[in-house]
Amino acid sequence: MGDPTHIIELIDQMLEETADRPDLQEKIFDLRDALLQAQQSAQQYNLKIKTLEETIRQLKLPAHRIGTILGKGQDDLYRLNVGGTDYQAAVSPEILENGELQIGDQVAVNEGFVAIAKLPRPERGPISRIVSRLDDGHWLVGGGTNTSDSMVIPCTELEQETFKEGDEVILDPTQKVIMKRLPKRRSKSLVEDDYVPVTWKQVGGQEKVIEEVRKVIEYPILHEEILNKMEYRMPKGFLFYGPPGCGKTLIGKAILSDVVAQLQSKDEGSKDLEGRFIHVKGPEILNMWLGESERKVREIFKRARQYKEKGKLPFIFIDEAESVLGTRQALRVNNISNTLVPMFCAEMDGIQSVREMVVILATNRPDLIDPAILRPGRIDRKIKVGRPSREDCVSILKVYLKPELPIEGDRLNDLIHPFLDHLFKKSPEQEALVLTLRSGEFKKLYWKDFVSGAILEGIVLRAKERAIERAITGEELQIKSDDMTQALKKEFTENSILPTDSNMEDWLQLLDFDPKNVVRVRRPNDSDQAASDTLSRSII
Repeated sequence: MGDPTHIIELIDQMLEETADRPDLQEKIFDLRDALLQAQQSAQQYNLKIKTLEETIRQLKLPAHRIGTILGKGQDDLYRLNVGGTDYQAAVSPEILENGELQIGDQVAVNEGFVAIAKLPRPERGPISRIVSRLDDGHWLVGGGTNTSDSMVIPCTELEQETFKEGDEVILDPTQKVIMKRLPKRRSKSLVEDDYVPVTWKQVGGQEKVIEEVRKVIEYPILHEEILNKMEYRMPKGFLFYGPPGCGKTLIGKAILSDVVAQLQSKDEGSKDLEGRFIHVKGPEILNMWLGESERKVREIFKRARQYKEKGKLPFIFIDEAESVLGTRQALRVNNISNTLVPMFCAEMDGIQSVREMVVILATNRPDLIDPAILRPGRIDRKIKVGRPSREDCVSILKVYLKPELPIEGDRLNDLIHPFLDHLFKKSPEQEALVLTLRSGEFKKLYWKDFVSGAILEGIVLRAKERAIERAITGEELQIKSDDMTQALKKEFTENSILPTDSNMEDWLQLLDFDPKNVVRVRRPNDSDQAASDTLSRSII
């Protein structure tokens, strides 16, 4: 009787029976409309009630713990780990309808520690590195959230044969099972090992340095028999030091390319010989985590040995070496230097000669590198890469001002030599700094005292920009002599070359001045009083 459909049918029947009474039918119509609205409201309330009842039911349900299956247990039970504790628990039959549980499967367990549901495997978790494989099928991993190594087992479907020492793996939340192996991560900011041949023509100048470098690096590799007859001890490491931007890295790449080319032409079997220039940025090695910096050093030498085993010629080039191999006074992070320097020394001691691998350190401050690194038997040769002379500047400019570039006039020398005349002139316009020596004498420094290959490249780039700007306005595209001169002025006026008081000593070392002999540094247009108040520093 309470069925809404039955009630509507009764109302329709009443409307038929009262067809001759319009006043009564109007009231019946109103009654039917009110009934329909009440029916709709009741349906909405019923839906809300059901939603609230389901919410209350969910709130009353207990939370389920998540466990990791470790394998089969006794009888029909399974071994699982929940919250770091191992249990032997039963499994709901519904879970086993799709097959047995495998090592690494995630399950939900109730208050009685019965597995009641199988869950998807996690895609994230603690990351560890494989240390070694044990005879019983377990694996030793380290570097996770635990400070010590842990013994774990892999998931059933993982291909254990592909695991290698040092591989990164994801562990389950309990850190008992290897869930997944991570792909190899490559850090281009730390190590770049691409081989791009560089010729000596690309270096530009530095003839004396190039001759010295070729003697100490090429001879032991190319003339092994002669050196063996003389019982000559092969060098193992080299130090390139000098001002920044003077081509230390470029010389390292050029010597590798030259050695590879000569070996290929000397021996028919070496035609496929390939070089590897392992370029390491020193500051990128430092890491706050215990043992991480040492691991990176080991990986660098390990990579070089792997290249050697494959028949390649590896060069390890560590830039800004003082940042990682400095003395205790040079480094703020003494706890890192105390372990990093001995680690590097141990790796160097394992190298027999340059025929195994070549290690080159590059620095602007050789006085800050630990003496244990620079002793004979490790870094055997120290080669200074100084600022370019006028002849060197000609060679460098010809590297960047190629013959095919549109220039003013027919001869490139007509563009280069007026520029160098202006650069190497000792006039008040070219004065950069005035040093007051402890002896009372004054030493004037000019633009030429600060020139480097990097600065010359920047000047050429500025000159090209001026030529491009004129061409955009409709003039002929060509580099003029005035472009080079104006670019030179702009380079030295825009880039402040006077150092701050905090790094005055470092800066004087780069200019080959003993800081103990310098009392004051000032610009030529600064008065003595202004210099003493603002820009000067007494070095005692």
